[in-house]
This record gives sequence, structure tokens and C-alpha cells, in this order.
Amino acid sequence: MIFGVGNAVSLVIAVLITALVAVFFIKKKSPALIAIYGASMLIFIGIHVLAWFYDNMELATATVDLVLIVMGVVGVVVYQNDFKQMFVSLSKLAKRQHAVNYSDEDIQNAIDEIVKACQTMSKARTGALILIVPTKLEDQIKNSGVEIGGKLSASLLVSIFNTKAPMHDGAVVVEGNKVVAAGCFLPLSQTQAISKDIGTRHRAAIGITEESDNVSIVVSEENGIISVAKKGILRRYITPERLSDILYETYGVTGKMKY
Repeated sequence: MIFGVGNAVSLVIAVLITALVAVFFIKKKSPALIAIYGASMLIFIGIHVLAWFYDNMELATATVDLVLIVMGVVGVVVYQNDFKQMFVSLSKLAKRQHAVNYSDEDIQNAIDEIVKACQTMSKARTGALILIVPTKLEDQIKNSGVEIGGKLSASLLVSIFNTKAPMHDGAVVVEGNKVVAAGCFLPLSQTQAISKDIGTRHRAAIGITEESDNVSIVVSEENGIISVAKKGILRRYITPERLSDILYETYGVTGKMKY
């Protein structure tokens, strides 16, 4: 029998799609999934060969379509965080702006106060978790804590994270030059690559930034080290100067650096 043109085209498309998916998993360093998708490619070829001999075009087409759908669903489920980050990145292409009614001067003053607070808490080894929200945050995060709505100041942040304060274990949410809420619960990162030495506060800092453009600042209560989480990556040993630069970049403001 002659191998139909439709069968040939379908086979080529199936092989190409499977190969592309396999390359994606190779980049993600997932050997088990690479093996699964490699086996899928062999199954595709086998089905088309059978369809060639038995002249059953419908069987080959239906099977290929079904397996491709399954592959797509599995890929989305396994790497849902990657897709979320992709959509977040696309949404950021839209008009980016500061929180409503916050001038550059407001933001610059807020940055100074945040840096000052972190320096104070670092020296005192006071644990802290500050979430900087340059655009928008889900209401459920804010609602998990206590509404504050006060103007941001170093003294306010230090008082919130005082170990005797009732909300010191949660996160403080900062929008513009306002402390929106305190004692908030953030989603913990489920990334296996994170060191086991990293505690809950740091995992929460990483987790909230994996799916958003927010930035988390962590002050360790064990050694006073200041860390910053951005796009799911935690950077430690952040100096006050570097923290200031990161915050300026996060808010997208211009002006003379104070450090």
C-alpha cells in the first residue's frame, strides 16, 4: 500500500511536536519526563506504520490527536508555575504604573524608610518579611492579615516586627508609601531546589515572587542577614546600598540615590 500524504504530514507534525516538548523537558532537566515523551514518539511512529499497512487513516489521526492533547495537559499541569510566570510577564507589557496617587518623591521616601528599617532590624537580629507590591496584589493575601493603611515609616515597620507584637510572624504588605496590611500569610515555595537550611519565612518570600512581579525582603532573626526574593530567586547578603538600588528598580522611579 502507498503511505498516504495525510498520514505522512500527520506523522511529521506529531514527531516535531514531541521533539519540541522533549527539548523543553531537557532544558528543565527532567529525565523521567524525557523518557516518557521519547516513548510517546516511538508510539506515534508505530501507530502510523500500522495505519500504513492496514490503511486505517482514522485510527492514526484519532490516536495522534488524543496523545497530543494528553501531552499538552500534562505539560501544563507539571509546569503550571512556568506558564503563570509567562502570563505575568505578558501582562507587564501593559501600561506599568505606581500605586495610584503615589509620586516619585513618595516612593523615594518610602525606599529610604524601608532601607533604614532593614538596617535597624538586621543589627538587632529581628526577623522580618516585607512584601513590596509595585503594581497589584491579590486581595486574599491582604485579607489574610490585619489592615493597617498607615504611612510607611521605619519606626512603624520595626514596631510591627517586634517579637512582642502580635503580627511579627507574618508579612507586611507595602504599596507605594503605605503599609497596607501586616501579619499576612504568603504561599510557600514548593521548589525542590531550595536549600533545606532555608526557613519558612524565606520560603514564603520566594513563593510569592514565583508568580508575580512583587519583591520580598527578608531579615533573618538568626544572623541578621538581609535577603531579597525576586522572580522566585533568593539573593542573600544584600547591603543597604544594593537594597536601595533594587527598590528603585522595582518601583521604576528615577532620582538621586541616597546611598
